[in-house]
Amino acid sequence: MKIQFEKAGPILVVTLEGRLDASEQNMIRESVSKEIESSGTKGVVFDLSGLEYVSSAGFREFFLLGRQMQRLGGSLAVCALQPAVQRIFDIAQFQTAYPVCATRDEALVAIGSLIP
Repeated sequence: MKIQFEKAGPILVVTLEGRLDASEQNMIRESVSKEIESSGTKGVVFDLSGLEYVSSAGFREFFLLGRQMQRLGGSLAVCALQPAVQRIFDIAQFQTAYPVCATRDEALVAIGSLIP
């Protein structure tokens, strides 16, 4: 699993590549939470264009990080999902809680409208 952070104005963009399963979930939670706290961001966009697979344990991390953002007064969005990953998000109806966008630009606009 490869993780990359970049800032797009006030929004933290987290790019994930590889496979997100039970063995990687703690690393994702810890590193993203640490980056959120250190940057003080109120908006996070996950660019999942390079994510090939997500297990149920890995998927759970997106909900946990979304709750963390809500506690901080912010929000989270995901974008650019591969078909296999998209199916998991669709089955879990993730889009009812957080924006799921086709592109990074769409996600930045969506999350930008949700943060103060």
